Order: sequence, then C-alpha cells, then structure tokens
Amino acid sequence: ADLAYCIDDAGAEVVLRGEYFYDDANTESQDGYTISNFRGGVRGRYLFGEMWLRNAFNTNYIPVAFSYPGLAPSGFIGEMGAPRTFGARVGVTF
Repeated sequence: ADLAYCIDDAGAEVVLRGEYFYDDANTESQDGYTISNFRGGVRGRYLFGEMWLRNAFNTNYIPVAFSYPGLAPSGFIGEMGAPRTFGARVGVTF
C-alpha cells in the first residue's frame, strides 16, 4: 500500500480594495479594506483532502449600497460582505 502523501496545492490570496462611493454625488462611501483567503491540501495515491479559509481576519465591509431616502438613517441600504468562512473537502480518486 502506498501511504505517501504530498502537499498537493496551497495558496494565499489578498484582495485590496480602495475607497469607493456608492452614488454619483459621492455622499456615502466605503473605506478601503483587505480580504485574505487561504487554502491548502494534501494528496495521496487514492485519497485527497483540502481545507480553505475565506476572509481570514473577518473584515467588515459593505460592497454594495443603494440610495433609499427615508428607509435608513443614512439614506442608504446595503448588505454586509461575507464574514469569515471555512470548509474542508475530502475525496477518493481511482
């Protein structure tokens, strides 16, 4: 039986976003922010495993917001960006 495993794939990604405005009048903006993502895996002859982590430092950000006067105190409504998420995957190849 072949019990040798090797690091199959590893990676890191850093996404830098500068300040940007939600409307043409430049009345509301999102400050610049950074998102860091990591992944790594091992592979044997028949088995493999992988783990991943997105938004590793749990950065709070609002990627999109729309002007909606009267609904919110700021006059804008938006959705928070994805929080820190992680996962794993295992499988068999033949």
